[in-house]
Amino acid sequence: MTGMNTFIVLACVILCWTVPEAVAFPKQHLDKLREETREAFYHGWNHYLRYGFPEDEIAPISCMGRGSDRANPNNIGINDVLGDYSLTLVDSLDTLAMMDDQAGFESAVKKVERFVQFDLPSRVQVFETTIRMLGGLLSGHIYATSDSLGHKIKGYDGSLLALAVDLANRLLPAFDTPTGIPLARVNLRYGNKNENITETCTAGAASLVLEFATLSRLTGDDKYEKAARKAFFAVWDRRTTLNIVGSAVDAVTGLWLSAYSGIGASVDSFFEYALKSYILLDDESFLDVFAKSYAAIKENILDGWIYRNIHIVTGSPVTSWIDALAAFFPGLQVLAGDINAAVRSHLVYYHIWMTYAGLPERWNYAVNQGSIELGWYGLRPEFVESNYFLYRATKDPFYLHVGAQILSDIQARCRTRCGYAALHDVRTNELEDRMESFFLSETIKYLYLLFDVDNPLNKDGSNFVFSTEAHPLRIDMDLLQPEQQKGVKLRPGSTLIPRQGEDEVEDIEDKDLALEYSPFINDEPDFDSSLENDFHDDDERGSIRDQVASSTCQNVNGYKSFYSFITSWGEFYHLNGIYNFTRISDEVFPPLRNTTKFPSQTSLYSSNISPLENGTIPARRAIIDLPPTHPEAVSVPLRSFPILELFFPAESRSRIWQRGKDLEAPSFDGHRVRFSKQRDGSEGGLGGRMKILTVGGIKVLGNVKVRSLMSRGMHEQDILEVLRDGRVRLRGEDVVNLRVG
Repeated sequence: MTGMNTFIVLACVILCWTVPEAVAFPKQHLDKLREETREAFYHGWNHYLRYGFPEDEIAPISCMGRGSDRANPNNIGINDVLGDYSLTLVDSLDTLAMMDDQAGFESAVKKVERFVQFDLPSRVQVFETTIRMLGGLLSGHIYATSDSLGHKIKGYDGSLLALAVDLANRLLPAFDTPTGIPLARVNLRYGNKNENITETCTAGAASLVLEFATLSRLTGDDKYEKAARKAFFAVWDRRTTLNIVGSAVDAVTGLWLSAYSGIGASVDSFFEYALKSYILLDDESFLDVFAKSYAAIKENILDGWIYRNIHIVTGSPVTSWIDALAAFFPGLQVLAGDINAAVRSHLVYYHIWMTYAGLPERWNYAVNQGSIELGWYGLRPEFVESNYFLYRATKDPFYLHVGAQILSDIQARCRTRCGYAALHDVRTNELEDRMESFFLSETIKYLYLLFDVDNPLNKDGSNFVFSTEAHPLRIDMDLLQPEQQKGVKLRPGSTLIPRQGEDEVEDIEDKDLALEYSPFINDEPDFDSSLENDFHDDDERGSIRDQVASSTCQNVNGYKSFYSFITSWGEFYHLNGIYNFTRISDEVFPPLRNTTKFPSQTSLYSSNISPLENGTIPARRAIIDLPPTHPEAVSVPLRSFPILELFFPAESRSRIWQRGKDLEAPSFDGHRVRFSKQRDGSEGGLGGRMKILTVGGIKVLGNVKVRSLMSRGMHEQDILEVLRDGRVRLRGEDVVNLRVG
């Protein structure tokens, strides 16, 4: 922000929306966002093919290819992932098919057939190689052979599956341990005979079932599935009495090497694969693991809004940070049917994203109301993934706006000449010369699917399960030849989400996490009845989906208007004191350190919320998710309860004291103040009175008193007027609970 005397106004209005694919996003605007996402993919993909291929990655700033660091074998940050096997090519195969680029898909498959092989002296991480390379080969094979997906390749001879078999055979030596828990790394040519590091993380050891089981079902050879199953249950069998697993284990002795656990890094995909393995394989032993784990998480790890890291024996908290990887968890909660909890979990990460225009790797929730511990943002997909699943479950347009904002921020901050670069620190615009393969295979994929409502993967009954690398996997009869089915138990017609009877829905809900309705919504006629009608969506198969549904509101001026259920929820704006969404940081943002030129207009809403001002993150981020600024973006009239936000820019934030129900402060310096019009008692009418709802994210239950609106003055621009008696008018209307003096 520049200009201390500039009074910034953010006028934000909660609108009303409907369940069918978002009135606020007419199809032409969703199409624009979809095509912008497609262009982002090809910006990275084409530059990879031009400057990076056949190496594993493209360095997006220097425009050079990157493979393994053979000169420094201990550089595991590179060598764990990059094995000199054209990683980005393989990891992106199904993204090309999903975007309906048949020519590009077939061309990429031919490149794989010509250039990819695994007789390499590469010491790679078993987990990363499995989810990226093996998963990419399997999903590519499924697209290339399935009649129903529309991307079957004429003359395709199963080459991707053959490569998958070769790769899996080279990974299997890692499982040759006394416990069955695989070593973290293996040499693709020489196996594990020289491997002396026995520590492995829980997620890496136990999150291999989807890929290895799919390979077994496609080939009829059960050794892959058996190895992955044994590893999964070997980890689970070592759980503590709290039903909690640690974050690191010794693959040889089976002893826990790290006594903390949570839902984030080193543990995350253990829970994910417990549920998804049940869905894909119809094996209730995996469901039992997930059910017990999820109950233990809610009892021991969940603390209000935050999922803590705890000691696996005592259950006591051991850290006060959460990490970006844990942003996947709301998506898993959607898959489990716990929508209310998913909404809450997602909002924590949404508020962090809106503060920093990115997601820092670690964020401390106990220090300074949100201190960054590790500031880099590596273009990770987890938050985008959860946002996608929540939109598919609820159809709430809030999640479309979140996706649009994420896309806008990535375009503005991370786009370079040859791709997209990771942020070295979300508080600055310093970039790292790295674009990991998951940006094209996951982050862009989930954004594209969010905006491409007609994509086959978004259709009910598509029968796909997304791996932790976003590779769509399924086991259907039409993918298997009769000789491949021998000895393999199949589950014909498996579905993405297990069906529920109507009598089972109530058992899933957590009454303690039930959504609370704001006073605005409670005033809406027929709100309760309309919500009741929409809460359970009977699909054509008769199954019931537990939803937080967007609901129809009253007619306004002859038009039917709609609202977002999420943004109408009172706690949307303030997470019970855990996190103040208006707070940027107490730290001073340094100036721009790199010379990368960022586009000034990159998406539909970039003119409304730009993450760049003077080379740093602005102190102005509109938290409201439904911006009515684009003339074509809103096709419904404003609802009856407008909300107005004013931001008071300053070098530092004034302190706020609470006296009973009242708030007192020397000024509004550095704070965002939210106002709303009040009813005047007439039928459907608005009065001429305004009321403060929040100051700096703190709910106002009584009155607000300040000595001055701003400590160093401002240009009022006919917005605020302080009367002699201390009353304040906002655009000529009294603010009933604010006094100055």
